[in-house]
Amino acid sequence: MIRHLLLCSLFAATAMAQAPHEDWRTITTAHFRVHYPAPFEAWATRAAGRLESVRDAVVAEVGFAPEQVTDVLVVDPVAEANGQAIPLLDTPRMILFAQPPGPETQIGEYSDWIDLLTVHETAHLVHLLRPSRNPFERFAERFLPLNPIVLRAPRWIFEGYATVIEGRITGSGRPSGSMRAAILRKWALEGRLPTYAQIDSDRRFLGMSMAYLMGSAFLEWLEQRSGPDAMRHIWARLTARQRRNFDEAFAGVYGERPDRLYGRFVAELTERAVALARSEAPREGELWQETSRGSGDPAVSPDGKSLAMVVRPEKGDAKLVVLSTEENEEEKKYQERIEKILKRDPQDVAPVRGKPLPRKPRHTLKALDGGDLADPRWTRDGASIVYTHKQPDRDGVLHHDLFRWTPAGGENTRLTHLADVKDGDPLPDGKRAVAVRDRFGFSQLVYVDLETGAVTPMNEPSLDVVYTHPRAAADGRIAWSEHRGGVWRVGDIEGAFSPEWGKDGALYAAVAKGGFIDIVKVDGLESPSHITQTLGAAIDPAPSPDGSLYFMSLEPDGFVVRHIDVGRVLNPSRPAEGRSFVPALPPQPSQPVALRTDPVTQRPYGLGRQEISTFFGGVHTSFENDYEFGVRLGDVVGRLDTLLIGSTRGAALASVWRGWPVDVGLHLFRADGERGAEVRGRWDATYPRSRLVVEGGTGSRSFLHASFATRQRRLAYQRLDVAADSDRHLRVTARAALRAGGFEAAAQLTHGRRLAVGGAASSIEPVSLLIARVLDPALDRGTLDGERYRGERVELRSGAVAAFWQRHSTNRTIDLFGLEATLSRDPLPIVKAAGLDLTAGIARVRQQRKTRAWLAMRWRP
Repeated sequence: MIRHLLLCSLFAATAMAQAPHEDWRTITTAHFRVHYPAPFEAWATRAAGRLESVRDAVVAEVGFAPEQVTDVLVVDPVAEANGQAIPLLDTPRMILFAQPPGPETQIGEYSDWIDLLTVHETAHLVHLLRPSRNPFERFAERFLPLNPIVLRAPRWIFEGYATVIEGRITGSGRPSGSMRAAILRKWALEGRLPTYAQIDSDRRFLGMSMAYLMGSAFLEWLEQRSGPDAMRHIWARLTARQRRNFDEAFAGVYGERPDRLYGRFVAELTERAVALARSEAPREGELWQETSRGSGDPAVSPDGKSLAMVVRPEKGDAKLVVLSTEENEEEKKYQERIEKILKRDPQDVAPVRGKPLPRKPRHTLKALDGGDLADPRWTRDGASIVYTHKQPDRDGVLHHDLFRWTPAGGENTRLTHLADVKDGDPLPDGKRAVAVRDRFGFSQLVYVDLETGAVTPMNEPSLDVVYTHPRAAADGRIAWSEHRGGVWRVGDIEGAFSPEWGKDGALYAAVAKGGFIDIVKVDGLESPSHITQTLGAAIDPAPSPDGSLYFMSLEPDGFVVRHIDVGRVLNPSRPAEGRSFVPALPPQPSQPVALRTDPVTQRPYGLGRQEISTFFGGVHTSFENDYEFGVRLGDVVGRLDTLLIGSTRGAALASVWRGWPVDVGLHLFRADGERGAEVRGRWDATYPRSRLVVEGGTGSRSFLHASFATRQRRLAYQRLDVAADSDRHLRVTARAALRAGGFEAAAQLTHGRRLAVGGAASSIEPVSLLIARVLDPALDRGTLDGERYRGERVELRSGAVAAFWQRHSTNRTIDLFGLEATLSRDPLPIVKAAGLDLTAGIARVRQQRKTRAWLAMRWRP
């Protein structure tokens, strides 16, 4: 059990994948098995053809060649660019998200997305699959298949090392990108660089990214001191026969503890950033609105009186706001308050202000189902805003869709349905929008009908070209940014992205070059003239009809809105020699390794390769102790999952086939002298704000169980469960919850017929046996049993832990209150883990005047 819980906590994101019932295919190479749904075939075939060459290049850098075969999943579950490596020594995994990254992201500067992604994730596996040379640890690896590097080294060195290798092999990525340099430089100038303790994990803006950014820059700095073989020596010392912690292994290579050397690195980085700043003549405009974290996507209304943008606060969901561009009314109110204060006390001193007061939104939109909003664009009449919001399909996979919001009337209409379309900009005719479709790894430009939502291709989908930010001018011209030839472009201007049409047909764009990201004015798509000269990054230009420009400016707490007059352009004065300023400027890009493409052949996935894993658990209460041991047999996609379970109460064989839209399960069991079989089917569907699950079957008795759950922005959670069987057992449960801050207050009411109260569920019991029971591990099985049942529960929950009061009423009433921790998760086939329902707690039973404690685990396929 410990093994499974640790693996599941380490790799929680692996739950995201395409559904097992899709048409999966497999490509096998010498060291990889690549699995993918059929629509991803072109992307997966290209990736599979490169993987062996990528592995060879990474092995040459790391100095170790693991022989394990890695299972690779090609997916696109959340419509975002990402990847993941799972370094299990016995069955390593890799997850590749086909969605390409945009130019404004930290990984936006790349030569080829497939190459960058596969190099980074392969780098993780190659150095994290090195086994220990210590005999005891080699034995322990049979039960917890993770090497000492995974278990002892900090996160920053995993991600930093893979980031260094991504740059070294591809000649692109974060190390040579302008965004890394801009972030490190700006943070250094503001005295906001993370401490050594914060590199791994930090709640501040971009805090979780510092493992990649600061980690890679720190390792590059260390390499300059100790040579390119130093990192190999760390891995050798961490996996040596002599056991060492990370600090000991590090100090044995670099001669000092990592935190002390990191302090010197931070001092040097700050010194270089300050020296670079002194050589600059910054032009950043004026702070117009202070926002936080990843806020952005500003757009000025056609009349210039309003600015729409997405605000992404530190806590809570993103919101789309409309701000007035006219004089800030809050400034006048503020001055009146100060005058009153000084009038009452003339000796008082007015406060010094370094920034404008926040503007209150005229209109605000939050998605009812939560999640992000993006890319607001005004319709040509200035009455509505077209924006992007992700929506789930039936299997819970997210897709980009376009919506139209009319702030004045509050109308919010969904335009497209699971179309994978984003960033729509209305055309001059007002009837259509030009947008981007990213689907199955392909990118293309499309037209979207603003009434029907119909999507019409503008060009052919491509794996080689990535399109973003299509923008239509008043005269019908369309500009966009595209990634081709290894760089982003607007027209023929390399490094340019996020184009926007301004007054009199002028075109503006952001340009990343040489470690700086600035806004430029484009004349004839050939000769850019700088509008800004920043020490951080200036992105998302939003021209106004009055000739001025709004844009997003990078700060350590997030992006803020700045405003600048574009009447004067600049000839930027940048350092001619940048290497002396590294890492405040990027280092010289590495010469990329020439990667080959091997021919590959696909085949149907079928049942998949069945893998064996073990688990144990049981039910331990004040009334029973039931120990369980089991074996799981299943494939990496989760199409077929089988559990063989033995316990002190009996045994069971439970199997589920998920290769069809309806899951089909078989459960054979023997428990407490009772034997039986159950065949059941399960169908579930995900909707934007709700989920429906219907399950039914037959065996010793027939049963039906339906559950409907919905989440709203105001009423956090509502759920209705109905379960009944052929023996006239019936249970109906309604639950509602409100969320405030990090807490959730919930109330639950249950009515039933012929129900027994008490006990916990074991893994060997099928679903049909549980319908006749109201589970409560603080009570013995059958504590209450009557023709009619009523249950009430109130709880205050924070995360997995809840304080609760519970009442059970049949022919008599029992009250109890206590603390309970719960965990419920679906199977994670990619880490060979079965589904788990776990509860642990302690409660006081009022009528019995007893305090009861329990720990119960129920495994399911």
